[in-house]
Amino acid sequence: MNVHLVLFLVSLFYGILFSWAGEIMPRYLNAETLVWMRVAFATCAFHLIGFWGKSVSVNWKKHGLELAICGFFGTSANMYLFFKGLQHTYPINAAVLMLATPLFVALFDHLRLKVWPNWIFLLALLTAAIACLKLLTESQHTFTSETRKGDLFVFVNAVFYAVYLVRIKKLTALYPPITINKWTFSFGLLFITPIGITSLLSTNFQAIPSPIWAKIAYILIIMSFLVYFMNAYAIKIAGPTLTGIYIYLQPLLATLIAFVLQTDSISPMKIVWILIVLLATFIATRKTPKPKMHVASAN
Repeated sequence: MNVHLVLFLVSLFYGILFSWAGEIMPRYLNAETLVWMRVAFATCAFHLIGFWGKSVSVNWKKHGLELAICGFFGTSANMYLFFKGLQHTYPINAAVLMLATPLFVALFDHLRLKVWPNWIFLLALLTAAIACLKLLTESQHTFTSETRKGDLFVFVNAVFYAVYLVRIKKLTALYPPITINKWTFSFGLLFITPIGITSLLSTNFQAIPSPIWAKIAYILIIMSFLVYFMNAYAIKIAGPTLTGIYIYLQPLLATLIAFVLQTDSISPMKIVWILIVLLATFIATRKTPKPKMHVASAN
């Protein structure tokens, strides 16, 4: 599958998440419960699929610590911070703050590859960020003292996710996506269980209506399993910077989805900012850093 189509679908799935997460939390599930369910479901799913897929053994001496680090930054910690942040801020604020992820990914990836960023790449990245901010301003996002705690959580989540996208690149050159996700989520489950299990046991699941269960199922199946599999594939093929840049499409798609669901409107200025985001993102993807090709071995 074309890597750009994969990344577009990931952004689309996240755009839907922004519209639905607020309907689930905190009325029916709190962040601790939802994140534990996500990590536990994905861990089981990746292990089950691993039984039918090609079995690849992990060199634990060389890569065990890296898998644990990626499990912390990419599954348990960043998920918890994101959903905990959504409980204390507006979804539109979260979409704005997630724009920091591509910037940190680009910085960390250039440091990893020891290359200077192309000026066209930087200009396109900055243009996309400004256009996204303008697009979200049109939706009347607001940062106040009441949202400060949630805003901080989401921002730290964006930095953590950037660390994950860059660090996971080394592992994608050595192991298939199923193997990577199987073990990163296993570590993530160990990290999140002390926080989530008590909350899980005290949750009244019988009070959750069927429409909300459908949206929870979407988060568990699509956002916790499919998205991480697709991201690992995209990072392996195209690298973390390109994967991070596509995050700029998430607020754009979230705006379009909100329009379809009739929770927001489309103005002429929004259309202009959408077109600018698309153009800037396309230009940036043409100037992402290219690592030197080499043959990697898991052993």
